[in-house]
Amino acid sequence: MNQFLQNNLITIIVFLLLLIFVLMGAMILMLFKLVSQPKKLEVPSNDFSPRPKLKLINKSNISLNLVEAHYCSNHKELPSVGSCLMCEEVFCDNCLIDHDSMHFCKDHFRVFANHKWKQITDIKTTPDTPEDGLFIYNFKRDQWLNNQVPSFIMTHYKINIENDFIESFIQLNVKEEDAEKLFDELSKYKALD
Repeated sequence: MNQFLQNNLITIIVFLLLLIFVLMGAMILMLFKLVSQPKKLEVPSNDFSPRPKLKLINKSNISLNLVEAHYCSNHKELPSVGSCLMCEEVFCDNCLIDHDSMHFCKDHFRVFANHKWKQITDIKTTPDTPEDGLFIYNFKRDQWLNNQVPSFIMTHYKINIENDFIESFIQLNVKEEDAEKLFDELSKYKALD
């Protein structure tokens, strides 16, 4: 066997060099194809609500999907950082007040601070029944838009260790003086839902 290797050593070296050159050429060709393909970049959204997407294409064949930006209700040139729990309008950092992890615009923070609030719901939802509390959100929005009745929703979460899932409790808070009337209206609203 050693005699065979010695007699064909040059042939084996030439064959190995050719093989290396072919593999290098194939790698260069694949790299060239990857670099020369048009790139598609997407800007991800952290917000799960549906937003219209804008598609922009520039001359270098790079397309972008951009999520529509939201700007402060008071300052159209400033991006919003959150929404008011009462009116659900979006506001910039200067216009939004944070109080105990609740966010209010300046006008509705005054409403919050000047009244006593009462919780009138504590509806439990689970991963299997997320729609159970939807009527509360609809009721709150209808009361605000149609009657200018201020209220806010707080959601509290609890881990159900036995069944290994998270429960959420949707709590509608209303002004104490409106609690009885709104509780009755909410019951009727749920029946219609």
